Amino acid sequence: MLLKVRRDAAHAGRGFAAWRIALWLLLLLAAFGGVQYLRYAQYPYLVGAFAVIVVCVGCIMQQEWARRAMRVLAVLLALWSLATGGLMLAQWGQFEQARQAAQAQPQLAELATMMIEHAKRIFEIVLVIKAVAVPVLLWLSWQLGLPAVRKEFHTRPV
Repeated sequence: MLLKVRRDAAHAGRGFAAWRIALWLLLLLAAFGGVQYLRYAQYPYLVGAFAVIVVCVGCIMQQEWARRAMRVLAVLLALWSLATGGLMLAQWGQFEQARQAAQAQPQLAELATMMIEHAKRIFEIVLVIKAVAVPVLLWLSWQLGLPAVRKEFHTRPV
């Protein structure tokens, strides 16, 4: 008896795809953010992070509903990153003001300056992450709309 090898539709065409890596990175960032939001009791953000996690997992499992949701979510997250990055840039001058205020108190100047520099480094890292996230998220939304990628997703049987 001949055994017929059936190629599973879910695994057809599953070669390397950069959009899958972007999904995994987004999943990891959302999980990390969720832990931070839980730790600091920021429950609305925790709910948002959980929603991102669910959609990312759905995309990784190649569910059509998740592909459509991720396209919208990626654009919304890009806009959110752009808006919050702009707000952060508007506050950039506060580091210099804080440094000047610290220098006015000689007994605390060294420690305060170190703390201000540490906060500024974190601020800069977050700004870079946001700057990189905007084009990557828009690219992800575009990729998930391409016909070749759409074919990899399937609807759940009812």
